[in-house]
Amino acid sequence: MRHLQFLLAGCLLGVLTGCGQGGPAVGESASSPYSGPLVVPADQATHPGAGAAGEVVRCATWGGGGSQTAEVYAEGATADSPAAALEVARGEGLVDGAYDGLRVAAQDEDRVLYVLEVDGVVKQAVIVRNGPATEGAGGPGWYVESWARCDVAEMPRSYTDGLGLLVWEDAVTGEPVPTTEVESWRGPEHCDWQSMTFLQVRRALYVRAPVPELEGAFAEPYRPHAPLPGDAVDTGFEREGEHLWLSADRGAAFVGSKEDVELWPRATDPPGCA
Repeated sequence: MRHLQFLLAGCLLGVLTGCGQGGPAVGESASSPYSGPLVVPADQATHPGAGAAGEVVRCATWGGGGSQTAEVYAEGATADSPAAALEVARGEGLVDGAYDGLRVAAQDEDRVLYVLEVDGVVKQAVIVRNGPATEGAGGPGWYVESWARCDVAEMPRSYTDGLGLLVWEDAVTGEPVPTTEVESWRGPEHCDWQSMTFLQVRRALYVRAPVPELEGAFAEPYRPHAPLPGDAVDTGFEREGEHLWLSADRGAAFVGSKEDVELWPRATDPPGCA
């Protein structure tokens, strides 16, 4: 996620590594079983880098994925069960996604498919394999062979809320807007920035209520109440009943209603903290 260049420490920096998650729902089945292949050659995969897991997810916007293609695994530690392999992957940061709520959608003698569903639609998939591995990896055992996920905005709200990610929606359809278009997050507590809200729209960074020591990083001050300019550009994005506009020159963001908006200034010198 692009905002990680500004937030440099803490659990939030484990975004998409399952920080603080409770683990898979071991033994529980997904609402819909998966009947497709659990192994797909890279040259036949929809997303070659994500292996068979990339065929399982159903995304409005693709997020990312990964796979292990070596016949003898050597990239991390093996485990003695499928669920333990997920825990190892979490500890080693091998899966860029959620762990809480994963359920079994398919399995055979050597592989188990875990999925994360939102309203019955698979938004993340992880396939673990029981296969050969080097002595350095712990010898033969279970490990993550492939994984895939949709854009983070399509993930469960319990997950995005845990990351501090604020998901915007299309004002007409109510569908989540992908983070490739708009990304918003709460300021990190370890910087004492929790009173701030960051908003990134197409490379421009806007901030709600900058703390006093950062005011020099903005072209104009934050205003909790302001009139909406007549030439403001409607993004079509909403969050919790508040609409988002941008100034014609993209120098400010306006959040609220047509009658009363907050002016979020654009950062001229994007802040960072360690």
